[in-house]
Amino acid sequence: MSECTSGERKDTVSSIINRFDGPYAFLSNFSASPVVMEGMTYPTVENAFQAAKTLNKELRVQFTRCSPNYAKRLGRRVDLRPDWEDVKDSVMFSLLEQKFAFGTPLANALIRTQGAYLCEGNTWHDNHFGACTCDRCLYVEHHNVLGMSLMRIRENLLQSL
Repeated sequence: MSECTSGERKDTVSSIINRFDGPYAFLSNFSASPVVMEGMTYPTVENAFQAAKTLNKELRVQFTRCSPNYAKRLGRRVDLRPDWEDVKDSVMFSLLEQKFAFGTPLANALIRTQGAYLCEGNTWHDNHFGACTCDRCLYVEHHNVLGMSLMRIRENLLQSL
């Protein structure tokens, strides 16, 4: 069963946010929020994350100038850095920490989701960073790394208040 809809939640959870669109679009990696990685500024977390898949600096420049949709497509075609599977979760967390830095409007918006379980529900079979809700993925393990990272950052922000 999907972590986005299961009853297996902490007692402190009062709701589930399982789509990062509409009023929660700011939670999406595609939402405009410049981040810096290794001296280059990217327009979204998605762009920077996809650029981090390669160690080719010239290729990374392309990710600074394209839409997040194109960045995702381009990221599927790059030669992956050899340690990608080992570092991808920490790269994502680091970029999200930057996006939701303490004292920023986005950090305040994330704090306002307090009490909600955050799950990047999707239909494109991403069960690592989210939880796909299609029939094919119904009984597949959902890691929801993006949602878990956002909740961890939210908790850190709350502790800093």
